[in-house]
Amino acid sequence: MQEFRQRLPLGFILSFSTIRTWLLVLLCAVLASKGAVFFFRAARVVSYPFEWSTMDGYFVYHGLRLLKGQPIYFGYESLLTPFEYVPLYPLAIGFLARLFGPGVWYERVFGLVCAGVAALLIFQAVFSGTRSRIASLCAALMFFAPASLSVWFLVRGIDIFSACLALGAVLLANSDSRGFRCRSVWAVALFVVAFYAKQTTIFPAAGALAFVMYHNPRRGVAMAVGYAISVALILAVLQYLSNGWFFENAFLTTAMNPYLPRELFRLFAAFTGVLFFAFPAALVQALVDIRRGPTIWTFYFVATAISALLAGKVGAALSYFIPLFTAVCIYTGLWLGNAELFKVRGRTYMALLFLLVLQSCFFLRELLPTPTQEDYLEARALDSHIKVNPGPVLLERIDSFATRNGRSLNVEAVQLPILVMRRKFDPELLIGPIQDREFSVIVYSGVHFGGMPALKQALFENYHVTDRIDLGLFFGRMTFLVLSPRYPS
Repeated sequence: MQEFRQRLPLGFILSFSTIRTWLLVLLCAVLASKGAVFFFRAARVVSYPFEWSTMDGYFVYHGLRLLKGQPIYFGYESLLTPFEYVPLYPLAIGFLARLFGPGVWYERVFGLVCAGVAALLIFQAVFSGTRSRIASLCAALMFFAPASLSVWFLVRGIDIFSACLALGAVLLANSDSRGFRCRSVWAVALFVVAFYAKQTTIFPAAGALAFVMYHNPRRGVAMAVGYAISVALILAVLQYLSNGWFFENAFLTTAMNPYLPRELFRLFAAFTGVLFFAFPAALVQALVDIRRGPTIWTFYFVATAISALLAGKVGAALSYFIPLFTAVCIYTGLWLGNAELFKVRGRTYMALLFLLVLQSCFFLRELLPTPTQEDYLEARALDSHIKVNPGPVLLERIDSFATRNGRSLNVEAVQLPILVMRRKFDPELLIGPIQDREFSVIVYSGVHFGGMPALKQALFENYHVTDRIDLGLFFGRMTFLVLSPRYPS
């Protein structure tokens, strides 16, 4: 390629470089346009006052319990099943709920803020490696471009929050010799905080610590020991405060969920399908780094790819790919800003850059799902059933309709069949109150409750259908039956 370029007239070489610059500008402009569309449509989701994610209200309820000093980790002897995550994210959402009252908008805003911070961190990671502002900006803007991935910033705030914390810690760990001791301490502290936002951040932490050990074994061992001791001490405190239930609830419960390789393959195909040119570009740059000598982003890329394998567990979703998505954006930006690669492999670089521009145009066709007027009317109708019927309610996976009306939550619908199957939860704890008609309203979809014949039989023997609601959610419409007690005539 170098000989080929030497034979070309100088004006052609200059124009070749100019074309690259203009293609980068075009890519940046298209991604910026898609970013503007994303935030415009995200504002409509934020302003929607009803359930949109199937987890709205879940973290609000448990966060408020935490702030009131009430337990969220306990045994399985009550209708309220224990919280199945680590406590930092519900604590943050609980503070917002106490400040603004019951609602759903602030959790969505919190997710957007975390996504914005993550984009800034992506920019910084690329800029520190390339000194190219336009490549860094393209990488940061790409983080908002594919709607099938960016929608999770709004509907699974816990994943973008933890990914943001872990990425910040990786940047701190990737420091030079000047002031590295202080930065190392802060990196370890942030990794510990990220772990108690979501346990899967142990993978990027392990990747960053492995990189530090690779270059500076003494420093790496010190950071790893500090991280392990800090995590263990906090775990011991939480285990003590929860009377021994924290590890069981937050770690073992979901760890024992069935693993479905077919589901992992489906999610991985969806992830790579939407990034059909960006993912190969990131892989090319990762291979270049491995050949020259791995960087911290090489370790981060591998670690986040390993963490994405957990998406095969029951209850997981495409949001598990958010950390890997940050790695792909970073490596795509590093590839875009790799001037040496452009000089050596100019034609290949230009072809892939053109394909990236083409892919960015496809991003424009994929729009963030937003609620419609019909969704609003259906949700308001469901909300009115709960408002006019005081007393305990039982909702299948749409908790915000309870929390926004000041009602308590009961069983967690996704985990319930698994807990019953593993004989941790006695279904009679739920069947008994249903037979006694203790719930003023039951909202039933059958997705989770319908898989337990005894529970389903008790429901329809003691309750009758009063309404059918086609509730609009971010993935489409879902049908719910509103059930009221069936009293003998």
